[in-house]
Amino acid sequence: MVQNKEVVDYYDSIADRYDKDRFDNSYGRFIDYEERRVLDILIDRSPASLRLEMACGTGRLTGYATHALDASEEMMKHARERHPDVYFQCASADDSGFEDGMFDVVYAFHLMMHLDITMIQAIIKEASRILKPGGRFIFDIPSKKRRQLLHHKQASWHGGTELTVEEVAEMAAPWLRISRSFGIMMLPVHKLPSGIRNPLKRMDYVLANGWLKQYSSYLIVELLKP
Repeated sequence: MVQNKEVVDYYDSIADRYDKDRFDNSYGRFIDYEERRVLDILIDRSPASLRLEMACGTGRLTGYATHALDASEEMMKHARERHPDVYFQCASADDSGFEDGMFDVVYAFHLMMHLDITMIQAIIKEASRILKPGGRFIFDIPSKKRRQLLHHKQASWHGGTELTVEEVAEMAAPWLRISRSFGIMMLPVHKLPSGIRNPLKRMDYVLANGWLKQYSSYLIVELLKP
């Protein structure tokens, strides 16, 4: 099971306060803005398409999906309340239980960064299985080049995995190919005064998606199923 017991227990324990702690502040809103800006580009919410969110959590980004899954029942309770029209399933992202070739889009945010390489590759393989030909898998990952530049070392499993776009492409190559990538958060937002974060959102998005994109804090990659 990709979301191991330690990870699931952690998110079960913080489910009731997750949204307030993580996103009810200027830093969280900054990240949310940039992620939604990319998802608005990548996901067409056409009634005819089927879209799965893996690791939906409390449902912050589930509005882009028709189906959602998470291994934490406690987190998913909040998502169900937010999105009564979405089909929810409690499952591991590497063993979703959905049919082959079912979805047009699969996406996962704030998931891969907590997992090891073997688990990430298992999820990519599963996403490929349940995607239609021409379908797309979208996920985020901390930028290895950014962390190397800043000599950053994560001390635990929480956000502990980082990759380059090239490493994602190599890992996905048996099933999917890189289509596009985006950067998230170029500025050291956590070090800036909270009062100036909001006015800098649009400028930061432009910087994060320029020629230094791979040095932004996070990367969003879109993988295409041939």
